[in-house]
Amino acid sequence: MKKIIFPVLSILVLALFLGGCTVKSKQQTQEQSKPKTEAAVINVVQTTPPNMLNQLKAKEIDGFIVWEPFDTVAVESGVAKYLFKSPQVWEDHPCCVVALSENYNDNKTVEAFTWAHVKAIRFINDPNNKEKVIKYAAEFSGKDTATVSQALQNISYVEYPDKNQFEDFYNYLEQGKLLTKSVKDIGYSNTDQFFSGFLQNSVYKTVSDNLTQNPNWVPASVSVNTKLRLGYINNDLHQLARYIAEKEGYLAAVGLIPGKTYETVGYANGVAIMQAFKSKDIDMAYVGGAPSILKRINDNIPVYAIAGANDEGSALVVRTDSGINSISDLQGKTIAIPGIGTVQYTLLEKAIKDKGLRLVIK
Repeated sequence: MKKIIFPVLSILVLALFLGGCTVKSKQQTQEQSKPKTEAAVINVVQTTPPNMLNQLKAKEIDGFIVWEPFDTVAVESGVAKYLFKSPQVWEDHPCCVVALSENYNDNKTVEAFTWAHVKAIRFINDPNNKEKVIKYAAEFSGKDTATVSQALQNISYVEYPDKNQFEDFYNYLEQGKLLTKSVKDIGYSNTDQFFSGFLQNSVYKTVSDNLTQNPNWVPASVSVNTKLRLGYINNDLHQLARYIAEKEGYLAAVGLIPGKTYETVGYANGVAIMQAFKSKDIDMAYVGGAPSILKRINDNIPVYAIAGANDEGSALVVRTDSGINSISDLQGKTIAIPGIGTVQYTLLEKAIKDKGLRLVIK
């Protein structure tokens, strides 16, 4: 009898063991079938760059992403540290361009300004002018020379943007669901046709070719009755070329005299500049690539890029006592940006992609 009972008990124990494994397996399957947890939140607030450092000091925000020199100022002050510089997220990404309203038809003036702009970019990129560029950067931004010297190392000044990189801007805006319209809605058959219209380099090419053949070439001066209204972002070192074009006399050399044939208007960010284009308050502007594409499509604001200004030159900085040491640590934190649809907003979205995080505007 004992010989019979022992095998039976063994079978029962084995059955219970296997049954337990089967139940556990079903539980695991049920867990796996549950919907994935919603992405963790990063709170985003919009503010002007000059306010960001004060808000950081007051612990109203945990960090901010902005253009130079504001990120360098925060780091140099000891209040903040870099979480990333923009090349770490997107190497050689385009930033600002010179945009022109399609309503402005004075081709001579456009060529004259483009010449002055290109001369200024080449002045910046000439190593022999380093000390003078730092001096101009300090004057333009209102920051000390040591700070701007450091900030300038993070910016690449370019004469014309890369088309492929600009198409990436479009893709990120589309993936981030910031584009409420398609290129077809504003009359283009596809994105290739859109970018052929948006990136127009014919004037730049004429200027560049002539300067290559003869560095002393100067285009015809503008008419004394000319009126060119130019927008730019206040204290943004990305747009230093405009200031240098004035200080080095390039604009004056082609008849663009401040207060007479030429006037400038400062704005808080690229989105504000695009609104100025919409209301026809300006004819031309230094503006970020992302907002120019965003507003060109969403609001059908008729502008196109005639020259480049800079690549890279932004960074995400966080308070040194924030406990933030990685992108994942941004969960539940509050980050300031200069505006929705700006280059900086796009960089932040790209940085958190595939990290299980999402931005929520406060």
